[in-house]
Amino acid sequence: MRLILKIFLIILLPFLSINSQIIDSTEIQTEETLDEILDESFVEEDNSDLYNSIEELILNPIDLNTADIFELQKIPGVEANLAEIILSYRNRFGPFYSVNELYAMRELDRELINRIIPFLKIEKFSAAIDSTFVDEVFTEKKIIPSSLKINLRSRFGNDLQTRKGFEEGIYVGNKLRTYNRLLIKYSKQIQAGILFDKDAGEKDFDDFKSFHLNLKDFGVLNNVVIGDYILEFGQGLMLWSPYGFSKGADAIFPVKRKGKILKAYTSATEYDFMRGGAATINYSDFSFTAFYSSRKIDVNVDSATNKITSTPKTGLHLTENDLKKKGQVSEKTLGGRISYKHQNIFNIALSSYQSKFSNEFEPTSIYDISGNNFRYHSFDYDFNFSSINLFGEIVYNETSVASLNGVIITPIKNFNITASLRSYPRNFANLHGFAFGEQSGKTSNEFGIYYGIKWRSNFGLFNFYYDQFKFPFVTFENPVPSSGDEFYISYSKNIFSKTQLNLRLKSERKEVTEKLNDLKTVVQRIRNSYRTEIVYDISNKFRMKSRFEFNTYYIKDAEINEKGLLVFQDVRYAATKTLLLYGRIIFFETDSFNSAVYEFENDLTGVLTNLAMYGKGLRWYLIIRYRPFEFATLSLKYSETYKPNEITLSSGNNLIRNNLDNRISFQIDISY
Repeated sequence: MRLILKIFLIILLPFLSINSQIIDSTEIQTEETLDEILDESFVEEDNSDLYNSIEELILNPIDLNTADIFELQKIPGVEANLAEIILSYRNRFGPFYSVNELYAMRELDRELINRIIPFLKIEKFSAAIDSTFVDEVFTEKKIIPSSLKINLRSRFGNDLQTRKGFEEGIYVGNKLRTYNRLLIKYSKQIQAGILFDKDAGEKDFDDFKSFHLNLKDFGVLNNVVIGDYILEFGQGLMLWSPYGFSKGADAIFPVKRKGKILKAYTSATEYDFMRGGAATINYSDFSFTAFYSSRKIDVNVDSATNKITSTPKTGLHLTENDLKKKGQVSEKTLGGRISYKHQNIFNIALSSYQSKFSNEFEPTSIYDISGNNFRYHSFDYDFNFSSINLFGEIVYNETSVASLNGVIITPIKNFNITASLRSYPRNFANLHGFAFGEQSGKTSNEFGIYYGIKWRSNFGLFNFYYDQFKFPFVTFENPVPSSGDEFYISYSKNIFSKTQLNLRLKSERKEVTEKLNDLKTVVQRIRNSYRTEIVYDISNKFRMKSRFEFNTYYIKDAEINEKGLLVFQDVRYAATKTLLLYGRIIFFETDSFNSAVYEFENDLTGVLTNLAMYGKGLRWYLIIRYRPFEFATLSLKYSETYKPNEITLSSGNNLIRNNLDNRISFQIDISY
């Protein structure tokens, strides 16, 4: 038996080695997962943090033999009912020998398994196998790496056109954008990291710097972070990272937050993180987390009253005025959390924290934040009853109560229904939350009801949601209370063995302010988006994606009726095991920015942006990823946007005095 096992393992070794050399498998899996979760919103934004969160989960997969129902739900596409099915199989047949055992489960379809396997691993071989012998075989072939792992990512980017801010000396720095991050891991218990980031126009290469030391499973300490870290509690109403998934292509996944509790901060987003120390202790079914933070934040301060008038969240320090806002006020935060988890049935928690600022806030209305000392208290829950999952969070800020409560039901196999009710009062001033809603994480002045359905059938994958929301008080856009709703339906089907058809309809009705007869009036705006997309794998090396999208923008009272059109052809070609090429050409024509068409595009690893295509023009880009050595990957991107009917592009300090906007970016990733 020992000889047979030895022969079997030795036969497998070349294949294991080959798989380790295939270029960009992590990047491809990350991009494909995000395609299934995200949907282009009607706002141009940077979603790189979401990319990094998925990439990190793939690089640090969940152990299928030790995960509980709550851990498994962190995987995109895994709801409570599906997690329970996997755990029931494990309880019945014992530990998994391989993640491929999932294919033996009749309750799971093959396509779903293909999508979740990249997030899973088997930590150890079965005890029935002679571990000493296994170590001997793998050591002889040098498959197992050293306990020390080093990851370096350096990124450089430059706009080839000179913008007004540089021409006129308004920006204090040069055009170069730089990003450098070093992560050092020893075993699974120690990680140290440092990051430097500079935006185009900033003066110093370390305009933003971040550092951390992370210790795991040291005695009674389950997790300790010294330096920069994030906290993700409950449903994000009280404490969350500066990013989170919102309404998207998956009607179920974004509705329920699945927090990491305590995590070292490795992002370049320059706000809403903690700097200090935090620790988590697990004892039996209880978990205790304590944290302290002290950091400087960017603010606008009234020179007469010395009070805070606003807290800009851009992280940009391009002008002398920007530099005056940088780190003007200090914030000290102290808090803790205690949670109790009973098997795979429920998880409940109580959390509380206090933030104190060196300056007071100056309110502009009776509901605005005021003072300099703030306290928050939270209760969150997650219950599993067979095919029903109840979740939610209630937060009290010693002025008002905010809440989000939801349910996910799986009445039959591969059919999920969700409903969620959110209530964020106008006088609920939250400083560090990022909850599900219409306002990109903001947890104030919103009431909403969300319904969603996801059905993975023999006829294809259906996603549907309907979200109704209102803003009971004035907003930045509207001087009076307003409301709206959003409808989304998508269909995805493998019409042939290697060809996938994607159809999408999205409609949004929202009250906005328009000028009618020289008077500002609240009117109803209707946006519709229709999309057809075909993805076809010509071979294992060659994949193409074609998209046609049509938008309408309609305000009846203002007699505005605009249209927008986008067509693109996308190509991904794995020329060799070490060379990968991406290319896309985009044609677009819209009546104005109002009817812009948005598109996510491939970029350097770790970068994800949702770009607005408006006016009439052409955009194209080419990405080359090359792995000259097993430990190094080089990436290069060139992109170009051309609008033949324009004489200038963009506006303000970002104005380009011609009709071409092109950029080149380079990145090197070293891992060993």
